[in-house]
Amino acid sequence: METRITLEKAVNLKGAYAIEIAPSPGAAGLIAGVFLIDALKAEKVGEILSPYFPQVSLVNEDGIAFPSHVDLHLYVDEGAGLKLLFIVRNFPMESGDGSYLVAKDIYEFLKANGVETFYCLGSGRMTGNGAVFVSSTKLEHAKELLDAGAKMAPSQDVLPIDRLTSFLLLFFARDGKKTCLLLSDSPSYIPDPSAAKSLLEVLLKSLKMELDLSKLDEDIKRYQQLLEGLERSIVSQTETAREERPTREPFYIG
Repeated sequence: METRITLEKAVNLKGAYAIEIAPSPGAAGLIAGVFLIDALKAEKVGEILSPYFPQVSLVNEDGIAFPSHVDLHLYVDEGAGLKLLFIVRNFPMESGDGSYLVAKDIYEFLKANGVETFYCLGSGRMTGNGAVFVSSTKLEHAKELLDAGAKMAPSQDVLPIDRLTSFLLLFFARDGKKTCLLLSDSPSYIPDPSAAKSLLEVLLKSLKMELDLSKLDEDIKRYQQLLEGLERSIVSQTETAREERPTREPFYIG
């Protein structure tokens, strides 16, 4: 079995923005992507299956198990001439050969269907100041995002993305296509709706779209309460450890 990309209906993807949504520390990309798909009522138009995906069964909200797969959702705004193809993946891929082969098949599919722009949404601990960063091989490709409030990503040896995303970025950049990695600064591995909202604010502004993001505010409040609770727990454990420390150094009678 080879990687199989299946469309459920005939769709015109020419000129679409391909937006990959994949796991990363803080999960801001996944949170932002799912929010966009729901808010825009983007239609599921296909899926990707591959023997190189993790051989595990995932369970949905209804308790039904299904193999690892990638969903394709499409949003079209005819009036604005805007098409967004969301490539949604909730599992990481780190195998070198498998990631390369899957990325190559996805890229060839997108190229054959006239997709010239590739964005990846992610997050991770970058500088600790909560900003949104963009990384691109060409400054002109990142201009829309920079004008929308993003900053150029600092030079890092390791970016918070897996190998599948790295290869997709490489293939698009190699052929001179518009390629951007948009990263929201997140302090931890805990799903961070605050970082997701920052990501959405920049992305939507760059696409000249308006959406009500207030639905994320309650999640942000719970996230902040969780972080405060963790901080209090750590402080409490540290103080307890100090109190239990012996007042004198142990000595031995020889």
